[in-house]
Amino acid sequence: MNKGLRFVIIFILSICIFFPGKTAFTKDIKATSPGDNPKNSELNLNFHELAEYRAERGIRNMEPYSIILTEKGLKAYNEHKEEEAIKFFREAIELSPDLPSPYLYLARANFSLYPKKLYIASDYLQDALKAFYGNFWWSFQTAGIFFITLFLAFHVSMLVFFIILAASKSRLYIHDIIEDRRKIFLLLPSVILVFFGPIFGVIGLILPFWLYMKRKEKIMIYCAIGLLAVMVMIFPLLSLFLSASQDKTLRGIVKMNEGIYTAELQEVGSNGNSYESIFTLALELKKRGNYNEAIKMYKELLVQGSDARIYNNLANCYVGLGDYNTALEYYKKALKLKKMSSTYYNLSQLHREFLNFDDAEKYYRDAIKIDPQKVTYYNSVRGTSVNSMVMDEPLSENELRRVAFKRYPAYESLMHSGKMLSFTSRGFSFFLLLLLSLTLYIFNRYFSYGAYRCKRCGVINCSKCENRISHEDVCVTCFKTLVKVSELSPKDRIKRILDIQRHMDNMNRRLKILTLICPGSGHIYFGKSAFGSMILLLFVFFVFSILLWFYIPTPVSMDQVASFFRWTSFAGLILVYGVAVMNVFRRIPGKWL
Repeated sequence: MNKGLRFVIIFILSICIFFPGKTAFTKDIKATSPGDNPKNSELNLNFHELAEYRAERGIRNMEPYSIILTEKGLKAYNEHKEEEAIKFFREAIELSPDLPSPYLYLARANFSLYPKKLYIASDYLQDALKAFYGNFWWSFQTAGIFFITLFLAFHVSMLVFFIILAASKSRLYIHDIIEDRRKIFLLLPSVILVFFGPIFGVIGLILPFWLYMKRKEKIMIYCAIGLLAVMVMIFPLLSLFLSASQDKTLRGIVKMNEGIYTAELQEVGSNGNSYESIFTLALELKKRGNYNEAIKMYKELLVQGSDARIYNNLANCYVGLGDYNTALEYYKKALKLKKMSSTYYNLSQLHREFLNFDDAEKYYRDAIKIDPQKVTYYNSVRGTSVNSMVMDEPLSENELRRVAFKRYPAYESLMHSGKMLSFTSRGFSFFLLLLLSLTLYIFNRYFSYGAYRCKRCGVINCSKCENRISHEDVCVTCFKTLVKVSELSPKDRIKRILDIQRHMDNMNRRLKILTLICPGSGHIYFGKSAFGSMILLLFVFFVFSILLWFYIPTPVSMDQVASFFRWTSFAGLILVYGVAVMNVFRRIPGKWL
């Protein structure tokens, strides 16, 4: 293993050890699998009976039982019965190799400062990460919560950013209105934009103050509008993540292809007519012994194009019917399209039935060369039934994710939630954002600047208030105080110095208060837009991450991961808050103000 990767794994493991998740495995098992319930099953928790039942049914993941075994292992671990706990965790993994939580608890049970045990723990954690990626709902819901968190954090931080900028420039705009009443009409575009949606109303909020913004602040606004345009285009993904777990067809497809102990066949059959739905239904029909119906469906799919997986699975159906010669032909067709370990393994099993052990051994070695991990799994469930003798090839995890993303146009009802941000269509919203950016660019290029605030004393001036304006946002009087000392009397000069000091103290006080209330807002208010925006975005991101990992429902087996992300987000929140506060309270440079 790469040393850098191992270091990262050990670091994550350390967080898991010091911030253990609460164990909520005592929740209703139906939260994990809405299908069969262990309490209503004829099976008991005898591991060997469960393993035999799993092999006979061709089930890859018996999650409800693995959760119960993990609960027993955790109870034994808390009672300091480590060997018994490790035994339960390993049995849970054997029944559900794609369930990450037993790997996490094994990593925790093996954690030690001794290098050998530390490496064992890191290997278990690496296995947990692989299982995490291979488990659709774990990886999908984690990605969904992250995306929703980022979406909310960006919009909230952008709103705060625009409000703070408007607040910091409002007195300059009021000064200009007093000097020139016509400038009140700059509010008109803001009023009009409100009718296109809240987001456009927020952007319109800063339009009257565009003249008074510095170059870096304008660049930040351009970036915010660009990111907002991207968010508008990918907004349907938000609906996807929020509604995917309620999609019965998608849920059924995932469970069937991941081989999860379930009884949701009817949902896929009645609600799904896509390629993936029919493929999944045929897969499940074969597992239940309805070989002729499965063959009919697979052949319907072959009309759309040849697929090595379909040929492999068709051959398995013929094995179930006892027609080995036809099965052999389909296995060969599958290998012509793609070399798959499952097909080689099935051929080795078929040749064992023919008592042709030399060819069987050859095909078996070919299967190991392609994917030894799959062969290990095949051997673990090998039995006498067709489901445990020959192995089907399901949809991969990446294909399941593509199925989920292809289904998001079906969530039209949830698309209306976008009206919370914009009252127009996505295309028109995108066009309007581009038009706003172009308008700001023209306005910035062809219109003169308005009033300005002296950064030394805070006095507001404009071209009508004085005949000349000095450089670096410093008024004429302050410029004379600093450079042309002879042009002011000692009394006026001392008075100006005291005014400057008083203004600086007030600004420092405001900066501290704003930073304590909302990290990053003080930096934005006083012109440090880039650093302040980054701090603000991170702070809001971690706040929403904590809330969402608390309140968005996740599978009961994900409690450990949810707790890990909650603690990590809380640590990130404290870190960002501390950095912002220390940066202000220990380093308030005079050049900021």
